[in-house]
Amino acid sequence: MIRRAALVAIAAFVSSSAYADFDSLVRAMHAQRGLHRVWTPGIGLARLMVRVIHPAGVHDVQLALFEGDARFNSRDFERILRASDGKPMVQVHSNRTGEVAVIWARPAGPDLMEMLLVAHDPNDNTVVLRTVIDGETLAREIADPRHASRIARREGSGVE
Repeated sequence: MIRRAALVAIAAFVSSSAYADFDSLVRAMHAQRGLHRVWTPGIGLARLMVRVIHPAGVHDVQLALFEGDARFNSRDFERILRASDGKPMVQVHSNRTGEVAVIWARPAGPDLMEMLLVAHDPNDNTVVLRTVIDGETLAREIADPRHASRIARREGSGVE
């Protein structure tokens, strides 16, 4: 119990200043040449169901998908980072492959964490995802050794 509380406290402290706005990131993706947003049917209904049911500790979710063959250079990557108010927890940009991954997290209430993800692969879709997760459930899932071994087996077998 103390371990989980410490993990949540550390995550909240590290990410307290890290924040990005979903809508501003979606606008930043729209501004990229070669990308256009893909309409995803049913996402509004799915979001409503998540907000009512809270499956596995998830309290809200927003998703925006983009497709196209855009490659982000350093200037484009910096524009994405400037679309947020805070420093991301994870930021990766590969000049060789053009892949981008950025993750922001911050407390969204006494026991909730808001996480935002931007993932771009020039050969695949670009995803902007925002979710609000119960911090205790997240800490419990991370700390449970059964989940770590299941993930390791899945990655080792090549199954995704």
